[in-house]
Amino acid sequence: MWKQKAAVCALLMVLSCAAEGALVSFDLAVEFSGATPPAGAAPWLNATFDDEGSAGSVILTLTTTNLTGTEFVSDWMFNLDAALDPTALVFSSPTGTGNFADPDIYTGVDNFKADGDGYFDIKIAFETGDGANNRFGVGDAVEYTITGISSLTADSFYFLSAPGGGHGPFPTAAHVQGIGETGDDSGWVTAPEPATLSLLALGGLALIRRRR
Repeated sequence: MWKQKAAVCALLMVLSCAAEGALVSFDLAVEFSGATPPAGAAPWLNATFDDEGSAGSVILTLTTTNLTGTEFVSDWMFNLDAALDPTALVFSSPTGTGNFADPDIYTGVDNFKADGDGYFDIKIAFETGDGANNRFGVGDAVEYTITGISSLTADSFYFLSAPGGGHGPFPTAAHVQGIGETGDDSGWVTAPEPATLSLLALGGLALIRRRR
């Protein structure tokens, strides 16, 4: 029981930071597609949105926190406040650590489906071929500055996917490939479901998306 109370307190602290609109951080520590999870300790990935205390510009940082061996990310998806237009978002040129190829970024209202989950508004598609040096894998990190909407804050990305599958809804989802002894397995991972966390932390549905 004390462990559960401690976990709830920790979640309250994280979500309190998210509610201030300064920093939203997702630790992807749950495999939800029924596949083999990545071999390292969870969380395997982290995504952080930081508006540095003002609206209009948000720094997105993606890191492969605990991927190991041949594991790499192929797709990483996020949501946006339904009151905002994802196609208006402008992503800067990426900066980061590693030899991976620059990913392609796609936006559209509920346009991108994660395996066994719902629909997302933003898809970051990393290289899957041409050898390990082009893939977003072990020890890699990438950073973008997102602009294009004057009211944009870190909280703008703290919303859930639209219904569309047997799992979720989730605030983010990533497809990890190269899993297993032979590197032939893959699976979808996400952060702990915030539908429950927000109810615990906020006592309501203020952060749960009213999707189109």
